[in-house]
Amino acid sequence: MARCRNNRDLEVHHKRRDGGNGIENAEVLCHACHVNTSTYGIPGQSPTPFLHETKIAALRRAGNRCECTRTSCTHH
Repeated sequence: MARCRNNRDLEVHHKRRDGGNGIENAEVLCHACHVNTSTYGIPGQSPTPFLHETKIAALRRAGNRCECTRTSCTHH
């Protein structure tokens, strides 16, 4: 599966709205890939934002690069 190569405009996305704010629910996406997620812009309660430390850990784990591998995403 191809991974997005973008390393700019990175955002830490909740994989699941009800999945909590731990590193296991964090996914690093560039803005373009984030917009292509199935939940982006859908009305409903937004999850509590990640702590700064969790964002830093997620970015480090991702190598400061988008983690998107979705076949439905056109940004690859």
